[in-house]
Amino acid sequence: MLNNVIKELCNSGATVIVFGSVNRPRDFSRYLSDINILALGGSRVSGINGFISLIQTDADALSNRCYYGDPLCIWLIKDSKVICGSSPELKFNVTTWTIDTIKQLILNNMALLYENLLLGNLTWALNNAYHAVKLTAIYKTIDEPTLDDLELVRRINGELSTLLLRLHELRLNDLVISVEDTDKVAGEIGTIIGVRLPSVSDVREKTLGNPYASIQCDNYGCLVFKSDEEPWDYYYV
Repeated sequence: MLNNVIKELCNSGATVIVFGSVNRPRDFSRYLSDINILALGGSRVSGINGFISLIQTDADALSNRCYYGDPLCIWLIKDSKVICGSSPELKFNVTTWTIDTIKQLILNNMALLYENLLLGNLTWALNNAYHAVKLTAIYKTIDEPTLDDLELVRRINGELSTLLLRLHELRLNDLVISVEDTDKVAGEIGTIIGVRLPSVSDVREKTLGNPYASIQCDNYGCLVFKSDEEPWDYYYV
């Protein structure tokens, strides 16, 4: 599938760039990592499976996104490989958009972490925790970001560094996350980004044993939605 997608894009005249952990073998999880592809120009491709993440845009739009601070450009500048065509020279600026977007990505991963724990999907919960912690490390080092896990571990201090290394190792060894580690993740991330993130016991108590409860996290904390039928019936954990 991957080779077919890349071949189709290259044959259509697109510039194809692969980015993310696929370019960092010591960070790549064979079961959890996806393949990130950026295509500039060329034909539209559909029918992509869940482990291939494809972004299709044009060079001018990408340059604008980088100039105004889209965090995607950190990966493209620091962590990419051109497969065919030629990549434009990108200038990335750290802006409020950068900070706000990274913070919301952290919160999105925390919400998914809680949901997957409720469902018993501990492998995917681990993946969400890993991404939340790694994004928090990038958030802390945004002026000189790196995407290599072990380099990030060396650059940051304290509990966050310990958590990133532990989650990195659990993920590569196809293990799962514990409730204790989840609470540590919530506490450390919440302190760094200034958001109250609940413990696992708080989430379980407030969802009243409903494993299908929907959770969303924002700058004020995490919301639990009781049901899809009554979306107005929600409250902060």
